[in-house]
Amino acid sequence: MTSDNEEMSRVANKKPKKGGKMKLWKKILLSLIGIGVLVLLAGIGLFAYYASSAPNLTEKELNGSFSTKLLDSKGNVFKEIGGENREIVDGDQIPQSLKDAVISIEDRRFYKHIGIDPIRIGGAVLANFKGGFASQGGSTLTQQLVKLSVFSTKSSDQTLKRKAQEAWLSLKLERKYSKEQILDFYVNKVYLANNVYGVGKASQYYFGKPLNEISLSQAALLAGMPQAPNSYNPYTNPDEALARRNMVLDAMASNNKITTAERD
Repeated sequence: MTSDNEEMSRVANKKPKKGGKMKLWKKILLSLIGIGVLVLLAGIGLFAYYASSAPNLTEKELNGSFSTKLLDSKGNVFKEIGGENREIVDGDQIPQSLKDAVISIEDRRFYKHIGIDPIRIGGAVLANFKGGFASQGGSTLTQQLVKLSVFSTKSSDQTLKRKAQEAWLSLKLERKYSKEQILDFYVNKVYLANNVYGVGKASQYYFGKPLNEISLSQAALLAGMPQAPNSYNPYTNPDEALARRNMVLDAMASNNKITTAERD
């Protein structure tokens, strides 16, 4: 009888060890942290490797115009087209309404980031997960300027290596130039359909007036075109151009750059 009581007592006192479960969770957690650190280090190493082979970016390339060179049968240039249809405008000639429009629709945190925007990248990743790859881009204005200056804008060229180099050059650009200079480079660089490059030439081409005389509505139209110039061409696609202009005005109002009355 005593033996049976002792056996029952031992069984009753045999409780699951909490320490064992805790140790297991700690091991799992530490393993996940270790994997995360390894992935992070590998990512940094790959970024550094790609960045080391990034091309140089000069002010000439930032200011330079796009052009197409036509060659004869001997390989000599006999005509250059495209680059001449541009007019560089100084910062004081660019209306504040146009700057506000570009920033509101393209890169709302332009004055806060350092060339790349982790918040924007995170939003793009989430949007791409929900809506499919390339449903939303994560490039800042600075990155777009780099792309326009030294890289191809074709989607097939948007490789991991190219993105890393683009980010690295954007960081360097932000250290060398002010935000206003970068914005000036950008608006003088963008393609705006009909072989028109830069907002200075676009103002004359579409509205027949100097850039510093355009209205808020006209500024919004120009600011909305660079994302898809041919699709938002007001001559060939007026309805799409109008819808895009209205989207820019909505973005400006949301960004507190204009009032709802001005938007309407």
